[in-house]
Amino acid sequence: MKKYQTGYVQGTFDLFHIGHLNLFRRAKERCNYLIAGVVSDELNEVYKGAKPYAPYEERAAIVSACRYVDEVIKVDVGSDDKLKIWEKHPFDCHFCGDDHGGWEKLIEELHKRGSNVEFFPYTETTSSTRIREELKKRILYHEDDIMSFDVFDTIVTRKVATPRGIFAIMQQRLHDKSLVQGLPMRVRRNFFDMRWVYERKAREKWQHNGKEDITFEEIYKYFGEAEGLNEYQLRALMELELSVEREYLVGVDENISQLKKLLNTGHRVILISDMYFGEKEIRSLLVNIDEVFGNLSIYSSADTFKGKWSGNGYKYIRRCEGMDIFHWVHTGDNKISDIDKAKELGIKTVYYNGATLTRRESELMAKYENDVNLQLAVGELRIRRLNGENVSLDALPSIPDEQFTPFGAANRYPVGVLADKIALYGAGVLGRDLYDKIETYGKEVVCWVDKQAEKMQEQGMPVESVERLQHRDFEQVVVAVKSPEKMREISSELSSIGIGKDKIFWI
Repeated sequence: MKKYQTGYVQGTFDLFHIGHLNLFRRAKERCNYLIAGVVSDELNEVYKGAKPYAPYEERAAIVSACRYVDEVIKVDVGSDDKLKIWEKHPFDCHFCGDDHGGWEKLIEELHKRGSNVEFFPYTETTSSTRIREELKKRILYHEDDIMSFDVFDTIVTRKVATPRGIFAIMQQRLHDKSLVQGLPMRVRRNFFDMRWVYERKAREKWQHNGKEDITFEEIYKYFGEAEGLNEYQLRALMELELSVEREYLVGVDENISQLKKLLNTGHRVILISDMYFGEKEIRSLLVNIDEVFGNLSIYSSADTFKGKWSGNGYKYIRRCEGMDIFHWVHTGDNKISDIDKAKELGIKTVYYNGATLTRRESELMAKYENDVNLQLAVGELRIRRLNGENVSLDALPSIPDEQFTPFGAANRYPVGVLADKIALYGAGVLGRDLYDKIETYGKEVVCWVDKQAEKMQEQGMPVESVERLQHRDFEQVVVAVKSPEKMREISSELSSIGIGKDKIFWI
């Protein structure tokens, strides 16, 4: 017996490929009757900014001819609301590839209607986007003579799932007290949280007035000032980070091979990176992968203080290199900085997404990003996909519960950066989650306050009035709100009762 009577899948199904076939096959294995919603040309243009290669009639005919599909419906502008589609064609389950995200609200609404949503592992090695970009690449790489490549996740990628995986590995290694002599235990235990928070704080301090990025040194300068580290300790931490980056870096073979072919056929090739590492650090990492990077021009926003994300990085490079922008092709993985901004300036682009995580992987890592073993396991899946395997999280022997979010909304709050004696402001959902999380870190909440203290006390919560902060001994006030506007309002309120801004923490 199949689990569902009626199933539903939706897509453009342009340039029909094995990923589409796998989606239909897997869906039909789970239901008796499968409906396929085929997106119209006009709706696809709304969704993706361009019409499909094949017109709707042809795509619908191909999908209809698939033996796994029982019925095809047209999904057009104004009729793409999946809840309205459910009303006209009640389905027991919506099946889709796990490359898509942002499904939480729809899942909740479908569940209310007795319908389910199931995700299938996406065929990463084949997609309509990759087919289109490969066709574009074959044309542009022959016609034009100036080629630039993004660096991270285009030319090279990391063996960990996310960039912060490097910080998780560093924290694990810093448990060895022989590394970085004299480093405070607070830093050893909480390096993961500290490294990314102090990078953000450094950007807030120095990234303004036309300066569009910061340097590696500036990140650690802020780190040192915040945690009282000496010059030796900062240099040792910087060397450790570069060492771990080098150890866990791997080349993206298809793009390195393409780069070499372009050089051999006389093309001009440069590398561009929006990165806190400067040209010197980036080159030292890349030559460890392949000697071809020894003599290429490398432009980093950490040196130029001009970013691709604003378009100013491209303008700067054009002036420095004397480049003809209409004979320039840029390849990268970031849809905004590598694709949209380049296109705005007239640069032709090739979008490379081969090193991305799947939706399930991204959501799982958002919950467990400081887990070194999971970072390496998911990172290995990505490398296997780069090498041509079609694998997903289902290939791992075990994974954490994907439904359970530790500490709810507070899961990604960098508790490790906080002081040991804390006053917590806010007893909403985030505040309650933070209260539990802070105590599991061995820190002390000496005072928990909220404007609705009396109401909270009636519920048995140990919450006091805000005025009690004036009579308690604490090192830091942690404000548990999500809104920047609300934070500014609370900060002014705390300042009015004599609490210095240096004691107020929010992120």
